[in-house]
Amino acid sequence: MTSSTRSPRILQVIVLGKQPEGKVSLAIINLIKELGGTAYKVHGNEFIPKGTPDICGTYKGWSIWLETKMPGNKPTLIQWKRMRDLRRAGAYTCVPYSVDDALQMLQYIDTCNHAYDDPECLYRQPIDLAEIIATGNYKKSRIEE
Repeated sequence: MTSSTRSPRILQVIVLGKQPEGKVSLAIINLIKELGGTAYKVHGNEFIPKGTPDICGTYKGWSIWLETKMPGNKPTLIQWKRMRDLRRAGAYTCVPYSVDDALQMLQYIDTCNHAYDDPECLYRQPIDLAEIIATGNYKKSRIEE
């Protein structure tokens, strides 16, 4: 049976059975859609730059990008760089460790003034790569180890 002939239920079981991070990503995508947004899982290939967040979407007219992680895991430097670049372009980004983390960002979008330089907005503040390196708040790649 090919993937095109499988029932939606079988496909759901296959997706959910892969990785815990994938389960969280799928639940976040479903949440965004339930709240009226659009969201898609980004699968890396030769056309997608390394470090692109796992989920891209639009919520209430705003570009949103989420790099899903399991508790205890951290984004790599290239993932931080991609989120920095997306924020510079006006997008909201976050690293959700749970569906609740993603919901907090969506609720913030519902209530904020959308000013890029709003010091209260954790989701659009500039990302300082030097600070991330200095604090070690990233996962080291095999090249760096």
